[in-house]
Amino acid sequence: MGEIIFHVFLLTVLGLFFNASLDINTARMSDPIGPAGFPQVVIILAILLLIPSLYKAFKAYKAQGESSKNNGKIKELDPGFLAVLSVIVMFVLVIDYVGFWFGAAIIVSSVMYILNQRKPLQLALTTVISAIAFTVVFGNILSIPLPRGISIFQSISYLLY
Repeated sequence: MGEIIFHVFLLTVLGLFFNASLDINTARMSDPIGPAGFPQVVIILAILLLIPSLYKAFKAYKAQGESSKNNGKIKELDPGFLAVLSVIVMFVLVIDYVGFWFGAAIIVSSVMYILNQRKPLQLALTTVISAIAFTVVFGNILSIPLPRGISIFQSISYLLY
């Protein structure tokens, strides 16, 4: 049922975005599509892809039938899901203090551990490589200003990006 609600929510938000795109000023347009053309095409494409997905979600919900009622366990309250959610919340809260690079290393290693990756070498390599990759891609290539942290974290971040 959650998937159906999410689909309806997405359709509603896309409808609101499409309605807002109709108000884009086209007085100074230089091409036949105009400045509102691209957003409207993307929104229409997303809606056209969401409709069959919503149909499949309805079919799956009806096929599931009574099995979900008898199970009684809500997937969203799984301890692993709650642990990953809490790690993400902690990442958002501490990223201004420890900076992006250290925050990325912490979140990647924590999520991997929660998802039962217990090999220390693989855990360490994946953590370091992904933290460096995210930092290089977002900080250097895309030139997005990333949080640097405070104190020693800030000094180290200036060495990295």
